[in-house]
Amino acid sequence: MSNSIKRTPWGELFTQLILATFRFNGQLLTAGDRLTKPLGLSSALWQVLGAIDEGPLHMAQIARNMGLTRQSVRRTTYVLEKRGSVYFIENPNHKRAKLVALTEKGRQILDQVTKIQVEWSNSIARGVSTNDLSNAVHVLRELGEKL
Repeated sequence: MSNSIKRTPWGELFTQLILATFRFNGQLLTAGDRLTKPLGLSSALWQVLGAIDEGPLHMAQIARNMGLTRQSVRRTTYVLEKRGSVYFIENPNHKRAKLVALTEKGRQILDQVTKIQVEWSNSIARGVSTNDLSNAVHVLRELGEKL
């Protein structure tokens, strides 16, 4: 970096947060793959199942909500459909953008992985103060809104 271009203290800390977040995201995906492997899932498959936990969404909504590309959601959704975990239903608000919904099999798999995730997250977070975790969530959300 040129000597004439310097980060402010805030810019430097934000850059460190970005790098830590990239590493953390990679670690989360690896851990997610390990957690879901016994159920025949990957982190990517789990993300899409989790996105429609509350109800059917179209692929663009899933992508937007999960910070994914529509193309990756499309590929993942078709894999889940072939496995019998999701199905498509008509979207009353859009002729071509069908909604993706959980099948009973998909619901059972998601319930199983949720149970595993609850135990795992309780274990990982043990010993970290709830105040620190709450502040981390708040800061990430606030910065995310600025992006």
